[in-house]
Amino acid sequence: MADALGYSIFLKPDDVVRAFEARGTLQPTVAWSEMMHGNHAVAFTVAKIAKLDLLRALQTSIGGTIRDGGTFEEWKSGIMPELRKAGWWGAVSNRELTGTDDTIIVNTRRLKTIYGTNVRMSMAAGHWTRIQRQKDVYPYLRYLPSTSEHKRPLHKTWYGILLPVDHPFWQTHFPPNGWGCKCHFEQVSERKMKRMGWTVTPDDKLPQGARQFVPASGEPIMVPDGIDPGFSYNPGTAHLRAITAKTVASLRDAVDAGLDAEADRTLRDIVADAAFDQFLAAPHGAFPVAILDPAQQAAMQARSRVIVMPAGVYRKQRGDAPEISRGHPELTTDDYRLLPDIMARALVVAQQGNSKLIFFADAAGNIWKAVVRQDTGDELPVLVSFHRSRPRNIAAETRNLTILVDRRQ
Repeated sequence: MADALGYSIFLKPDDVVRAFEARGTLQPTVAWSEMMHGNHAVAFTVAKIAKLDLLRALQTSIGGTIRDGGTFEEWKSGIMPELRKAGWWGAVSNRELTGTDDTIIVNTRRLKTIYGTNVRMSMAAGHWTRIQRQKDVYPYLRYLPSTSEHKRPLHKTWYGILLPVDHPFWQTHFPPNGWGCKCHFEQVSERKMKRMGWTVTPDDKLPQGARQFVPASGEPIMVPDGIDPGFSYNPGTAHLRAITAKTVASLRDAVDAGLDAEADRTLRDIVADAAFDQFLAAPHGAFPVAILDPAQQAAMQARSRVIVMPAGVYRKQRGDAPEISRGHPELTTDDYRLLPDIMARALVVAQQGNSKLIFFADAAGNIWKAVVRQDTGDELPVLVSFHRSRPRNIAAETRNLTILVDRRQ
């Protein structure tokens, strides 16, 4: 993709392909703003195409270019027979095809927008996956100038902004930040930052302005100044959240079908994935962290065997929820990655009431305590507490509980 993003030379192709292919749903739209922000991570659309077969042809062709490489001209020559056959070229007046009574113009410029936006947003998502994987070594991002000849004045004021990877700024200002935007970034180590004499940009020096935009849905949103509507989100975050949601569904299907080994491998893959780093950095929804065995599911009357950690629980664990005075901020990402083993290989599993299980496990040189509960209103059992425990406390803590598993002998 020589005419896409030159700075993607070190990006793993699999990350870009996976970001594009995660958008498996075809969604016909008339106005480009019918689908906004994170919706693009789960669905593929091209404004003014109402026929699914033509959408599918475009999706397949762009996916092939992302997967196998190629230029815009090569992609265009490959898709043109499909477009001409469908009648979606030149001046098009066909409500059945476009979803509108207006005449639309389909030309090379429109195709460049379709191609460039899909490739760039998929690459941005792929970059974010890599960023999350490497942030322990390269904990900062620095906003770099556009490669365009004509640079946007407001974007120029962002050049040189240096912030931690998980700073909220990157959730709205991670490039591209508009149609044809070619701004980019570099991931920076602590050592390089000190060597170059750079400092972290203070929050009061970050752009603050925003304006209201009303998309086709009719619900107003606020868009930061300098960013085109539809671009004020982080495609990588949206993509990794989409992967998480799909994984939860896949895990439920697998355990329901009795494919426990496959479910266990999938769980461990997703907990090791950059999607987990992203969840811990910006908690949203719920993340799968363990799988109950059938006996445990029956004991706590769980609706599913897939255990999730909701964003609210993790925020409490982190200690930043206002309703509690303490949490467990000392726990690291690697600690949370122990959860599948802690639940699967617990020394003791005890039951409290009809809906709560407490796991005690020996892992990574510590005794751990994890509490799982199935609430009436929840579809999935949830992790409600996780922390280090003292070995001597296991007997004391389980004295009034029902022991389901005891591997201490």
